[in-house]
Amino acid sequence: QEIKFYSVAEVSKILGISRSRAYEWVISPQCPFLVLRIGRRIIIPANNFAKWYESFADCITEEN
Repeated sequence: QEIKFYSVAEVSKILGISRSRAYEWVISPQCPFLVLRIGRRIIIPANNFAKWYESFADCITEEN
């Protein structure tokens, strides 16, 4: 099974935010999903991000 990772740029596109805002967010201790740093590279496991994104979307739907 192949494990997929997102770059910060890909996450910014998915969330519809600027790349610089996404970088600020992923280096923050309050970031709600797993972020891995390999040297200078920052990657986000797709399965972990997807779980957070789905729960986030569910919260928005429940509020409306």
